[in-house]
Amino acid sequence: MGMSKSKQHRHKTERAGLNNPEMSRIQWHRKPHTQVVQNKKAEQRRTLCRHKGSRDGADFFIFWRNALIN
Repeated sequence: MGMSKSKQHRHKTERAGLNNPEMSRIQWHRKPHTQVVQNKKAEQRRTLCRHKGSRDGADFFIFWRNALIN
């Protein structure tokens, strides 16, 4: 089976030193969606690991107004 005319033209322009439009197209590099029902626990574990270290949940507030009065 031969190549299509458009593919032949793309190869010809590429051999001539011009840009190949296939190179500028975005490639899909993600895992295909195979699970129908999402695994919630695994997703929560992954998001927890991704955001770990950015914030541990503890907040430290200093109330300057009360500190200045006392």
